[in-house]
Amino acid sequence: LSYSFCTLLHHFRPLPLFFNKMPSTNEWRFIEIGRLVLITKGKYENKVATVIDVVDQNRVLIDSPASESAWTGVPRHVATLRDVEATPVATSIQRGLKAGKLTKAIKEQNTIGKWEELKWAKKIQFRDARTNINDFDRFCLDKARRTRAFTLRKKLADKLTKAGKKEKAAKVFKA
Repeated sequence: LSYSFCTLLHHFRPLPLFFNKMPSTNEWRFIEIGRLVLITKGKYENKVATVIDVVDQNRVLIDSPASESAWTGVPRHVATLRDVEATPVATSIQRGLKAGKLTKAIKEQNTIGKWEELKWAKKIQFRDARTNINDFDRFCLDKARRTRAFTLRKKLADKLTKAGKKEKAAKVFKA
């Protein structure tokens, strides 16, 4: 056998059995029809849309008909998978559904409600709220944080004093 033929055989060896298994965790990361995706870049950043069709290995057709939620309102268009991130929420729909039937399916299965209950969505809302506050609200928030920390330190110092640890209480609470 020649050297080049042996190297070809080396590249076409069958993979071990553990490579053929699908991962048991994070199965919701797979892109499928009906999967809710979060748009991470572009005009519709931090909005969610439903995968209507898979165009190829890098692009999907998404749609999110406008409703009363702030998360929706994405027109039907082709998005690259670099610009979207799959969420654990999915809607049971058929491929290529029109906007009216998609809206009906999303409302019946409470897809947006399930998304809003996730910590991921709450974290995005919290981050947006923090970035969009004015100077006075930022000052009030900081003042409330310092007041809360003061009262917590005072309560801890009182508990330590009652427990007979005055030195440690003095370190915790310096009035």
